[in-house]
Amino acid sequence: MTTQTAQAAQAAKDERPLLSVQDLKIRIQMENGVMHAVDGVDFEIKKGKTLGLVGESGCGKSLTSRAIIGINPKECETTGTIGYDSADAADSELNLLSLDPKGKRIRSIRGRKIAMIFQEPMTAFSPMYTIGNQIMEAIRTHRTKNKKEAKKIALEMLGKVGISDQEKRFDQYPHEFSGGMRQRAMISMALSCNPELLIADEPTTALDVTIQAQVLELMQSLQREFGMAILLVTHDLGIIAEMCDEVAVMYLGKIVEQAPVKELFYNPKHPYTKGLLKSMPRLGGEKSVRLDSIEGSVPMPIDMPPMCGFYERCKDRIEGVCNVNAVPKTDISDQHTVRCFLYTDRPEGESP
Repeated sequence: MTTQTAQAAQAAKDERPLLSVQDLKIRIQMENGVMHAVDGVDFEIKKGKTLGLVGESGCGKSLTSRAIIGINPKECETTGTIGYDSADAADSELNLLSLDPKGKRIRSIRGRKIAMIFQEPMTAFSPMYTIGNQIMEAIRTHRTKNKKEAKKIALEMLGKVGISDQEKRFDQYPHEFSGGMRQRAMISMALSCNPELLIADEPTTALDVTIQAQVLELMQSLQREFGMAILLVTHDLGIIAEMCDEVAVMYLGKIVEQAPVKELFYNPKHPYTKGLLKSMPRLGGEKSVRLDSIEGSVPMPIDMPPMCGFYERCKDRIEGVCNVNAVPKTDISDQHTVRCFLYTDRPEGESP
């Protein structure tokens, strides 16, 4: 192979997404029917980039993120494809859903190449072991069996996330840490093995505004240092605007709109996206003006007929169309897609 051919091949590999989720569906059998918790989700995350997954509580964001590393409850029946293209040739072009969730292969990827910051920092650590012990466990599982070397790495990571007096903090228990410090310790554990992809599920939950800003700045700094990609799961559009390169808006188990972050904020298309943006407080706004709200509530996705899930709450709904047909995905541009009959008149699956 010539040098030019090798460089072209490497360039093509670098352009491939690190993670590619296609037609992801998660079904849960309930007493009164089948819940379509995640219903045909598609997205990609490129190397070194940040994708924001945003939506109301219960829309399927956390189930989607946990499906990537195979830690959803056994009640979840999951289908689709989750393609993972690691820099390591041994783990390139994998379908993560084809792996045994308890097998050695996925366990060698989970925590080492794909790490996760869980939603609740107050319960993510075991109260029975010290913070240092739990960070060391991840390091000794994936990087080195040597205790002294593992402790050295753990102390360095605690320092990187801004925890002072690391030697003392290393031997303390989770209850001796504040919420913000516990969140930092969780980030240090997630990054201790230099992952290629970090999944951050509501990483600033229960933190005050000052600590939120510090945690987000820390994640951006460590992303630049390690070159990792981030899947940021949140319902906070302010965090999305600050952190993300691209945004996927999720509603009732489907991605209803996806676009680069600036495009989504300045040119939203889906009525749900517009409603979310109008509900955000703005600096300089008049105090007497009430924020907009989206009327109604999210329906339960149990044995729903083919229709737009946002139909009952949408001010722009089209009677006899939105409530009787599944909504196809429409390309607004090369990077902007939306699921809404305002931009197409074809039911899903019907030929153009």
